[in-house]
Amino acid sequence: MKPLRTVALATATTLCCALTSAAVAEPAATQARAPHTIVTGARVTVAPHTASTTNVPCQGGQVPSGGGVQTSGNGVFVTATWPSGISWVADVYNETNAPQTYTPLAICTSQPHTTRHGDMVNVPPGETAIVRATCDPGQVVTGGGPDAGSRNTGSDHGQSYISQSSDIGQQWVGRVTNHGPGATILQTWVRCANTPHTAYASGATRLAQGATGTAHIDCHPGEVPTGGGGLGNPAVDFNESYPTTTGWTMRATNHGSIPLDLFARVTCTTP
Repeated sequence: MKPLRTVALATATTLCCALTSAAVAEPAATQARAPHTIVTGARVTVAPHTASTTNVPCQGGQVPSGGGVQTSGNGVFVTATWPSGISWVADVYNETNAPQTYTPLAICTSQPHTTRHGDMVNVPPGETAIVRATCDPGQVVTGGGPDAGSRNTGSDHGQSYISQSSDIGQQWVGRVTNHGPGATILQTWVRCANTPHTAYASGATRLAQGATGTAHIDCHPGEVPTGGGGLGNPAVDFNESYPTTTGWTMRATNHGSIPLDLFARVTCTTP
């Protein structure tokens, strides 16, 4: 693979070291918090060497605070995981020679949320790009994700793999590397609320060159996950990123030339 150049709106090098973000102080007029439920969408089959998109909607007036995607194989890579209305959208690309499956997941709640997004950025072949989405003043991040899949169509698109989807302060950061032959577009989305949330990060999972591995981080006792993701070097590409009942799990592949680290992150609240 040729060396990857970087087109960065901001550098994310220091993000791996931020293991825990402080909880935001309780507002003077506290909103009632609500339970958060993980909703699993229908499993979708994606053909060999093909991109695919699907979504899972929340029901009963609920909205997603965050979400993710599970996949069946190490040759499937995530190109988008982001909120759209009452749904959570997941896009993947299947690099393998056999059909694979993937499943979207949404964390649904009746708690009010706001959606914000960053700029659209062009990602040429072989390059890496970062886009940040920022919550309004006074609000906190509950979840989010980048979209480098559903906005791109045609045979030359669909191979911009996510290597970062994580919170930092009032922002959600999305980063992709374009492994395809044509340019794609990246945009990052963040979900925001007015109630206290706390973010945690896992320890490092070391991935050998060409290896695939997992990372997991749990919320503290009494808390539930509202969103999550992970990060590593731009050459560490996501195979899946999804919520569990207690935290967040990541699986990623090291496409770099040296051993690299993977970190999982989860955003949590007390229901």
